[in-house]
Parts: sequence; structure tokens; C-alpha cells
Amino acid sequence: MIYRLKLTDDYPDSYWFQFKKEEISIVDLMQCQEIHSKNPLIFTLNKKISEKRLLSYNIFSSDGPDFISPRLATLLENNEEFVKEVQLLDATVIINGQSHYGFKVFNPLHFLSCIDMDKSESRPLLSYLPDGPKSFTKMVFRQDITKDFWMARCEENTSCIVISDKLKQFCIENNIKDIVFE
Repeated sequence: MIYRLKLTDDYPDSYWFQFKKEEISIVDLMQCQEIHSKNPLIFTLNKKISEKRLLSYNIFSSDGPDFISPRLATLLENNEEFVKEVQLLDATVIINGQSHYGFKVFNPLHFLSCIDMDKSESRPLLSYLPDGPKSFTKMVFRQDITKDFWMARCEENTSCIVISDKLKQFCIENNIKDIVFE
């Protein structure tokens, strides 16, 4: 079984970070190619928030890519199988002017055809490209996926990252509670 990578529904709107688009863009991350950069990706948040509560999460949202906590990053970096499939890019998080290090951004290195297009509902993202990228109102995953993987980018919708049962189990075993397995 496969699942869409999604944050818990109780993730506060006030914890949405701004992604500083410099050397690497969100489009670069959708190519499933290794990225070589000397500089970390930068995420900022300038709001009055409980920094302690915010930093208790393991996965964070932004107006660019999602990113993960140093704790989850360390767990995944120590998993040799996982790091063969997913590049973890360094990220610096700046909260009210204070920098925090050790965060990472997922960069899955392969695509997986996983959406059942007959059961899903979509429309062309651009009306003049009817066979181009789709906007999904209902996404149903295929049940016949046999590929052994940890994490991949969905071939039919490149903004969607999917995870496997073994990554779900890894998260459960390591008490990662703020990822929803949908």
C-alpha cells in the first residue's frame, strides 16, 4: 500500500514558513534528480508563536517544499536504504531572526506511476494543454503497486510525494506522530 505524504490536520496555519527561493526552486525539487548545492535552503517565520511547540513537530509546511526536523532527519540519514532513494538537502530555519540548523528537505530521486486515473478526478491545469499537468480534485492510488520503495514523487502529479508501508512502519516505530498516512 502507498500513502500520500501529508502533515497532520492540527498543524497550525501560523506555522507556515516562507521559502527563500534562491539557488534551488520548488520546480528543481520536482525533477527527481540529485541536487548539488553548497548552501542550505532557507525557511523563515516571523510571527509570535510558541517556538518550543513549533519545534516539537517533525515535519513542517512552507510556501515551497515541506521540510523535516533534525530528529527525523537523523533517523532517516541512518537508514541506508532510505538515503539511496531520497536525497536530504540541508535547510536552515529562521524563526523571528534566530537560526536553527539540522533541518532537511526531501528530494525523492525517482518517480512512481501510482494514481489510478480511471478512479481519480482531475482536469487540465492549463486549458490549452489538455494532456499536460493535471489538477486533482480526487486522487485514488493504484492497488497493484509492487515496486519496493521508501519514498517517491508521483509521476502523474509531481507535487505529490508518496511513501510506502515500510516508511509508515518506520515512522510508527520511531514515534513520528505528525505525518498522516492517507
